[in-house]
Amino acid sequence: MKALYFLSLFAVLGSALATAAPLGAQTSSLKEVQVADLRTMKDKFVALAEVFPEDRYDWRPMEGVRSVKEVLILLTGESLGFPTQWGAPAPAGVLPDRAAEGTRLQGLSKTALVAELGRAFDNIIGVVAGMDDATRSREIRFFGQPAPISGAILMATGDMHEHLGQLIAYARMNRIVPPWNQ
Repeated sequence: MKALYFLSLFAVLGSALATAAPLGAQTSSLKEVQVADLRTMKDKFVALAEVFPEDRYDWRPMEGVRSVKEVLILLTGESLGFPTQWGAPAPAGVLPDRAAEGTRLQGLSKTALVAELGRAFDNIIGVVAGMDDATRSREIRFFGQPAPISGAILMATGDMHEHLGQLIAYARMNRIVPPWNQ
């Protein structure tokens, strides 16, 4: 009975090992995972920004919460600003004062805001992709707490995912199907 058990165990393990890709091909670094996640979020945020009619950009589900446009402005500002907290320079044309930058973004048309959103995501993707391990392990304060930069990136993407869910809910409430679900 024991021999049959071990023979079955070896057969299953052998089969699994024979069909598995090499370990190196399966393993991604945290940085690669974060960059891929940011690219996916860029595609989804830009797609949602494009599919919302401009006359719905001021829509909000109730008083006291952000409108569609305000969520897009927030994400644009975060994608431009978070990397400066990790030591990267601000992109050209971005105002150093956060309130002034928000006002600048608020004045953009839908087309211009969608383009700026894409540029902002390209910024954060480029910064994260270009970081070396020493930079990623440097301790900073982010959202009021100490963290290595790699942890700050995780906190930033977690926050961005929250806002992606918010925009998906806004879309559904406006009978807009997210483009990747069509």
